[in-house]
Amino acid sequence: MAHNRKPIINGNPSVEPGYLNDPSKFSTLRSALAVPLEGISGVIGVLALYRGERDAFTSDHLRILLAVSGKMALSIENALKYQQAEDSATTDYLTGLPNARSLFLQLDRELARCKRDNLALTVMVSDMDGFKQINDRFGHLEGNRVLRLFAQSLKDGCREYDYVARMGGDEFVIIAPGLAADSAGKKAEQLRGWAKQAGNEVCGEDILSLSVGLALYPDDGKDAEQLLAEADRRMYLEKQKQLSYKDRRSHPRLKCRVTIEMQTETGGTPLFANLTDVSLGGCYIETSTIVSPGSKIKLGFSMDDTSLSAEGVVARLDPGSGLAIQFREMNREGRERMLKVLEFVQKTTTFYNNRYLNSLTKS
Repeated sequence: MAHNRKPIINGNPSVEPGYLNDPSKFSTLRSALAVPLEGISGVIGVLALYRGERDAFTSDHLRILLAVSGKMALSIENALKYQQAEDSATTDYLTGLPNARSLFLQLDRELARCKRDNLALTVMVSDMDGFKQINDRFGHLEGNRVLRLFAQSLKDGCREYDYVARMGGDEFVIIAPGLAADSAGKKAEQLRGWAKQAGNEVCGEDILSLSVGLALYPDDGKDAEQLLAEADRRMYLEKQKQLSYKDRRSHPRLKCRVTIEMQTETGGTPLFANLTDVSLGGCYIETSTIVSPGSKIKLGFSMDDTSLSAEGVVARLDPGSGLAIQFREMNREGRERMLKVLEFVQKTTTFYNNRYLNSLTKS
């Protein structure tokens, strides 16, 4: 019925899926009245009523059901869309882990509980070393496989009440309530092993390692921002010592999340994209727009100041994910302008991060 979109009156429930081909199942129901629930995007379900007597339903029953089915379908469709939007706002699409937004909310809840019950808490920030090499040598899809494998290892290997989230890129965070400092060190070693295993499974060689930074409540901080900042700082100190840190860039990379404008060489209306990291040499933007590698592109970093812009070429296309942009070689004037862009991006990212943290604190 969902396929032909026609209602059924006084149908036989015994021929429905689940009964027809299973002789062990038997239905005492003898009449079914069913109508399709059609939303804006098509049929989203079926509304069915059953009775124990044969031919129990009349055309009046059908008329009443048809009268309410339209509103029911729209209500259910809106509820499903709301649930999907809520899930996408709190879940990382690639790994299925909670995202940064969920992480901040959960960390605030855990800290409140720890303060109330006088408990310890460990925050672990990890970042992969060698991940850029995987993307460059094996492709972005293989890089995604590595992230998914590592995320699955985190889900399977962490305690049931630990909270694992992907902050973005190749950075993952674990909130571990009640985990002591010595146990946290052992857990960090486990994480390194899982990352190495994921890289080896996908690439067939020991190409990947992991830098991990730890911060303990209350010794290293008493709120989410302090703990994450301290764990992040320690993670980068470890990263500098990693012998396998082979993916150093010519220019320091600034992680961010800023909405920018992009315009391809074909012209047309500028499109919006999300800037996720940027340096003097290039940047990465999240967009579903397909732009061929080698194409020229212009980026506008501020809606108010058109001088905060840069031109470059598409170095890599990750279909459905984004574009890696390599900026054109700059003279002294261009370099100074790019430094202003980096300063603007950093200030903008800090502003929105602080505003978001403040909103979480107030709520």
